Amino acid sequence: MTNIKTLLISSLFALPLGLPSSAAVQFTFDYSAASDFDATSMASLESVASELGAIFNHTATINMRVTSSNINNGVLASAGSEFAASGAAGFGNRGIVGTKILGGADANGSAFDGTVDVNFANNWDFDDNVAAGAFDFKSTIKHELLHAVGFASSIAQNGGDPFGSSVGSANSFWLPFDEFVADSSGAIIDGSTFALNSSRWNTASVGGAGSSGLIFNGANAVAANGGNPVYLYSPGPWENGSSGSHLDDAFYTSQNLLMEAAADPGPSARDVSALELGILKDLGFNVVPEPSSSLLILVSGGIFALRRRR
Repeated sequence: MTNIKTLLISSLFALPLGLPSSAAVQFTFDYSAASDFDATSMASLESVASELGAIFNHTATINMRVTSSNINNGVLASAGSEFAASGAAGFGNRGIVGTKILGGADANGSAFDGTVDVNFANNWDFDDNVAAGAFDFKSTIKHELLHAVGFASSIAQNGGDPFGSSVGSANSFWLPFDEFVADSSGAIIDGSTFALNSSRWNTASVGGAGSSGLIFNGANAVAANGGNPVYLYSPGPWENGSSGSHLDDAFYTSQNLLMEAAADPGPSARDVSALELGILKDLGFNVVPEPSSSLLILVSGGIFALRRRR
């Protein structure tokens, strides 16, 4: 039997509202380990998962395990993909969720492809009229599912890969996202040897907002950003589960982007922006724009990424 492991990454953020006509990627959920969920929260989760599935020009069924927690720790939710335990040198170590979306083999068979956990210690709003003092559940779930799909870096704080290679060694094992993690002088991982430049990583990974921190340099993302650098969340000190795996909300202060690192109470971004679609394209997915929330009728938001409260 193939050995499976889950890689941990953390993320938290908001998401868009759309009304897709037909979702090519279908997410199914098992709630047997989610005692805090009720009919309302289940319906909200499944609604936004359907919206997200519709942006992919792929056909797949993704089976997710849902869990719940109730801990006052500043975390809103987390989600992740399972990963095969043995990696291969390079950037091809995609999680089972992303692999299945792209038509690859299901490495864990009947086991769950990934997990979603929601922290019910937070005040959630599950519908489309999000109160000022509540967190946008749909936004957070969409954000987290995108992490499970592959919107996350696996580079550890010390610069190591997720499969135990020595820091800075050649033939290290990386995720597709890691290929595009850069600093102001270019890619941090050599595209031929797959070795990470430790000194540049140590500087940029905690470099702060803008050009002193980490950058995502995928061609589609940069083009969608008007040819400008795409900055990743790089606070000092490092934040486990958030650093490197989000857009930099310390830089994009005037925008409301789904994949920023943290969310405030009240309505949050629910649309996957052109910039974020560009990142998904760089990761190998065929995607289409979501319907703009401004055009929608509102009723009166492995590898684990977690979303935290601001």
